[in-house]
Amino acid sequence: MAREVQFDAEDVEFFGDVGSIGAPKLDKMMRGGIPRGFTILCIGEPGAGMDLFCKQFSSVAEDPENTILISTGESQQEILQLFRRYSWPLDLRVRTIGEEFNRNVLERDLKASKFRLEGFTMADIQKLAQTRFVEVDDTDYLIEMVSQVTNLGPYFRCVVDNLDFFFQRNDDTRVVSMVRVMQAHTQLNRGLLMLSISSDTVTKSLEREMVLIADIVFDFEVKMIGTEFETRMVIRKFRNAPENLSVMSYRVTEEEGITPETVERII
Repeated sequence: MAREVQFDAEDVEFFGDVGSIGAPKLDKMMRGGIPRGFTILCIGEPGAGMDLFCKQFSSVAEDPENTILISTGESQQEILQLFRRYSWPLDLRVRTIGEEFNRNVLERDLKASKFRLEGFTMADIQKLAQTRFVEVDDTDYLIEMVSQVTNLGPYFRCVVDNLDFFFQRNDDTRVVSMVRVMQAHTQLNRGLLMLSISSDTVTKSLEREMVLIADIVFDFEVKMIGTEFETRMVIRKFRNAPENLSVMSYRVTEEEGITPETVERII
C-alpha cells in the first residue's frame, strides 16, 4: 500500500496545480503548463532539439534543491556551458551518469587494452586486478538513478536525459519496470518527471508500452525542406486533455530557447 504524502499548505499555494514546461508560448498553448504529478516522455530524432528541450524544462527549477537533471550523455562542463549560454539558473542539482561510467568503466577497459598491447595476457591482467591496478565497477546505474528520483520530495522536478544508456545495458523489461516505479512516485508526490529516448533505440512495441505509462508524449522531428532544416514537435498524447494534441514547428532563440512558431491541431 502506497504511503500517504503530506503536502505543506504553503507549497500547495506556491506550486499550484500546473508547472511551466520552460517555454512560455508552449505553456500558454497548454492552458498554463503541465499538471503536477505528470510524467512526460520525449521521443526524438538526432538533431531535433530534444536534448535542449529537456535542459530547458529542468531550468525552470522552482525549488533548485528539489530539482535534478540526470544526464547520461554529457559532461558537467558541457551542461554548465549551455546553462550559462541561456542564462539559466546554475543552482539545480546535476548528475552526469555517462561521465561517471566513462571514468569508472571505460578507462578501466582502456587500461586493460593497453596492457594487452604491451604483451600482458588476460591472466596477467586478472592478477593485476587483484592488486587493484584494474578496478571492477559493479555499479547498478539503473537502480542508483531510480533511487535518486524516488528520494525526491513533493513537487519535485526531474529530467532523465536520456534512457538510451539504460536500455543498452539492461533488460528492456527491467528498465520499463523502473520507469513505472518513477512514474508512480511522481504521481504520488505531485512531481514533474521528464524522460527522453531516441526514436530508434527501442522496438515499436516497447515504445508503445512506454507511451502507455506516460501522461504526455512529445515527438521531436527534423526534416529537410529544400535547403533548410525544419524542426517539429508533435504532442501526440496529453492525458485528459486531447485538445492539447498538436503539431508545431519551432525555433531556438537566445532569449527563450526552444519556442513554437506555427501550430496545427491534430484532428
